[in-house]
Amino acid sequence: MKPQLSALLVLVLFPLAAYGQSGSINNTLGTGGTFTVKDGTTTFLSLGQSDGYLDVAQSLRLPLTTSSGLGVIFKGADRFIHNYTASGTDGCNTFVGVNAGNFTMSGGGIQASYNTSVGENSLMSITSGYRNSAFGYYALFSNTTGSHNDAFGFYALSSNISGGSNSAFGSDALHSNTTGSSNAAFGSTTLYSNTTGSSNSAFGRNALYSNTTGTYDAAFGYQALFTNTTGYSNSAFGYYALRSNTGNRNSALGDSAGYNLTSGSNNTLIGYKAMPSSATISNEITLGNSSVTSLRCQVTTITALSDARDKRNIKDLPLGLEFLMNVKPRLFSWDQRDWYENGKPDGSKMQPTPSAGFIAQELEEVQRSADAEWLGLVLKSNQDRLEATPGNLLPIMVKAIQDLKHENDQLRDEVRALNKRNERVAELEKLVLALDAKLASK
Repeated sequence: MKPQLSALLVLVLFPLAAYGQSGSINNTLGTGGTFTVKDGTTTFLSLGQSDGYLDVAQSLRLPLTTSSGLGVIFKGADRFIHNYTASGTDGCNTFVGVNAGNFTMSGGGIQASYNTSVGENSLMSITSGYRNSAFGYYALFSNTTGSHNDAFGFYALSSNISGGSNSAFGSDALHSNTTGSSNAAFGSTTLYSNTTGSSNSAFGRNALYSNTTGTYDAAFGYQALFTNTTGYSNSAFGYYALRSNTGNRNSALGDSAGYNLTSGSNNTLIGYKAMPSSATISNEITLGNSSVTSLRCQVTTITALSDARDKRNIKDLPLGLEFLMNVKPRLFSWDQRDWYENGKPDGSKMQPTPSAGFIAQELEEVQRSADAEWLGLVLKSNQDRLEATPGNLLPIMVKAIQDLKHENDQLRDEVRALNKRNERVAELEKLVLALDAKLASK
């Protein structure tokens, strides 16, 4: 307790006039005794010998704290409760906790005002920042000029200096942030490593944990976007979603969706364990995992960009029926390697119902033989798992049908010509028979 306040209480309890002298005053209460200050009917203050408690029956009035020695409650030598108001500022500060707030704030008007902190060393470094709320041990500890920050939890936003409009809820949330602004972190160690990155949102323990300067990222789920450091404009929703991501503009929705993607960008992954074709691929969309057996939608086709104004070197497709005759449609049963712990299929998990389709290696051989790898019938970004794009056969199928139509039209014309010749031959045969009959009658 400060000396001024202590002296005041001594004067109340033990008036100097009663002793007629200055200096130290000692009073001894007997066992179980009580010292009481009261008027005729009301007790204002009492001190019991048995427990040593000082009871204030009415109110304890302290002045507004405008200096380190005015209106402050101390714990030992450390400030504990005060509402320091710097000269020329609005004030309205509340600081509760050992060394919470300080007496060196300055500014004018709204500056250094409307701050609230509860917890040891919370908002300890505040200078001119305003409208900050800190609740927890070392919450917003380093904040000096940052404003409109909300920190709730052990070491939440503890390194923030000038960043503003941040919200951190959870132990060590936004722990390393210094100048980043407009971040929202909800959960233990969310956005833990963020320093200058702004406009990020993280919800869930360790979400965006490693982010340093990445911006406009959104992570919802345990360890979502955990590895991201500088990647920006990523969105991850779900446990482990985009956990290893360092790229940009990736979107993942679902438990573990895209968790193996690293430096790839502009990918979309939807569904449980929806994985890109490779860890570094870009510009892909993946729907579901290897267990998905149906892709359902009200419509049966996907609309694609096809405007002639966006295309050049337009010419007739050289591939048609001859190319298709080398393509081998197959009947097979799925027995995927990733269904087995050792990655070696033995038939024990083979699907009983067969499927129809193509073999990626066979499609690759067909297009290589035709010097037409530009068709892209096989996706080879992951050599350990080749994928087929049979939809790219559609233009060739149309061309083949047109070729067949052309041949059919030619054959029809030839048949018509033959029919006409046959009709003429028949007419000639009739004439010959008629002449034979006349000659025979003579």
